[in-house]
Amino acid sequence: MDQIPFGALSPQLEADADALRAAFERVLQSGWFLSGPEVAAFEQEFSAWLGLPWAVSCANGTDAIILTLSALNLPPESRVVLPAFTATPCYHAVLAAGCIPVFAEVDESYYTIDPESLRRQAEATEARAVLAVHLYGQSCDLAPIEAVCREQGLFLIEDCAQAHGTTYQGRAAGTVGDLAAFSFYPTKNLGALGDAGALAGRSEEWRDRARLVRQYGENPRYVSVMPGMNSRMDELQAAFLRVRLARLEALNAERRLLAARYKAGLADTPLVLPAERPGCNHAFHLFVVRVPGARGKREALAEFLKERGIGTAVHYPVPGHRQPMFGLGRADVDGEFSLEITEHLADEVLSLPLWPGLGEAAVDRICAAVREFYGM
Repeated sequence: MDQIPFGALSPQLEADADALRAAFERVLQSGWFLSGPEVAAFEQEFSAWLGLPWAVSCANGTDAIILTLSALNLPPESRVVLPAFTATPCYHAVLAAGCIPVFAEVDESYYTIDPESLRRQAEATEARAVLAVHLYGQSCDLAPIEAVCREQGLFLIEDCAQAHGTTYQGRAAGTVGDLAAFSFYPTKNLGALGDAGALAGRSEEWRDRARLVRQYGENPRYVSVMPGMNSRMDELQAAFLRVRLARLEALNAERRLLAARYKAGLADTPLVLPAERPGCNHAFHLFVVRVPGARGKREALAEFLKERGIGTAVHYPVPGHRQPMFGLGRADVDGEFSLEITEHLADEVLSLPLWPGLGEAAVDRICAAVREFYGM
């Protein structure tokens, strides 16, 4: 039986192989490998695609969040509210920027930060910013989040690592808040062939500060006017991303078709299928279901699928406030504060394969295996 891996890059890269080779040759012949014309061109093309005045490239998505916080020039140990149900790089980035993560609850239907929880946590901790994480390709509910930010005087940073091509009420993810951070890790909807990231926004002051911080705070060269870091996108990754950006809409369309086929094939199973927020366009970076039932039911389904050659993953098994790095299992969360939805999600979510090139037959086989697990 052929294996269906959880993820595979080869099918989509094969379609771009000639263009990627040409991009490689172009960089090789230029003799310019850092901070050159490919990086400048990608920054311009990516910001134009978003509809924003600028984008600043960097080494990876984690650094992109660090740079957004650095650009805002927040006081040391400023509180930054973010969802407890998110990937570990989010709170690592907050800490690396000299800030303190404040974990909030998520919405039970869409798994993104709950605006009312955000309000409570911002008030309780006198937070300065919110990191609104668009999860799995699903947009946060940005209108009420914006309202809370205005009310509380918070900066709004959108984490778009999983939201290339996601829209909210007709606006591209990353264009609503003050700043946006993007990851171009190879498995993202817009992925490089290595690590890469970017931030984007409107304020020239924040753009200029981010550019300084990403290269040792130097202005001019070898003269550091502020603390900085080394976080540059290389010319090869920029050239590859220019190729991939041109195909992003087509690849996202394929993801949405595969997601629709999953939903049709699993509609009458006990699984809780991904909801799509009204007025939003889901990019389906991941296809994540919930496996209800007794503890261990998710693991049983994952093992059942594995025995049939089908890969799965869990995004994410340990919430932020339960990470051992935070000592008692909390990070600036009031002892009475409940994160019950987050806890349930961590116990139940299971990601099924979804990637360009997977094919309808593979989705049908996965659906059939799930139905077999439930005796259907």
